[in-house]
Amino acid sequence: MTTSHKKISLAPSPRFPKAYRSAIAAADVVAIPGAVTCTKQAGGSATAGVYYTSVVAGNAHGRTTGKAGDVTITTETTNLTIRAAFAAVTGATFYDIYCSRSASAAAALWVGRITEAQRAAGCVITAVGVVGAGGVAGAVDIQVEGTGLQSGTTAAENTAYVLPTGVDCSGADYVDFDLAFARTGDTAALSATIIPFFYNARDLTYYLGDPKTLFFGGVSGALQSLKQRIRVEIRGNSAAGLIVAKIAGTGASLSIDVTLS
Repeated sequence: MTTSHKKISLAPSPRFPKAYRSAIAAADVVAIPGAVTCTKQAGGSATAGVYYTSVVAGNAHGRTTGKAGDVTITTETTNLTIRAAFAAVTGATFYDIYCSRSASAAAALWVGRITEAQRAAGCVITAVGVVGAGGVAGAVDIQVEGTGLQSGTTAAENTAYVLPTGVDCSGADYVDFDLAFARTGDTAALSATIIPFFYNARDLTYYLGDPKTLFFGGVSGALQSLKQRIRVEIRGNSAAGLIVAKIAGTGASLSIDVTLS
């Protein structure tokens, strides 16, 4: 979450254990794009052939995994433009567009990046990485084949994180996060990946620390409890917090308490 030139949102500074977050059942990430409706249009200069399309949403922290176009598009003669229409994604500020003659949507090659404003108004990709006005509202017209990297390679993990409220850490050296996990069954194994985040007072932005993947006891060699404490050093940072990058398991949920020292 970027908070440039705005007062940051903070939970009070806890010197004794306080509830921080509760009943977390889904990752703190922007959702992948919804349905991507693909059609062919007149004009353009894409080489004739069968095209796969994929759309990836992004924000200041990263990008989602890709959403494949609903159909492949076969371009020919004068119909050499692929139109990809899709709705706005809450929390996304841009979209990477992949479109090429490939074996699958995951193998489609990057052709351009558009902003949410460009998507809303309608825009046209006339060359790789070149976006101009045109088309129809809520869609991007792709008039050239992508030559960049594959969506399935560079967008294999959703890193478009959405940060919760931070904790006021003024005067503290450490923050202890007490993680209480729960599950309702045993059809899928329980695991989670968490990432601390820290406030940079110079550019008024939160930065993420190192991810930590947690596994839980029950399988051979795994002795971890469903209740675990994670200590994070926060010297010199006025605010910090914890996001859940991934959570898996049957009926999995997580609640977090926080203590400063």
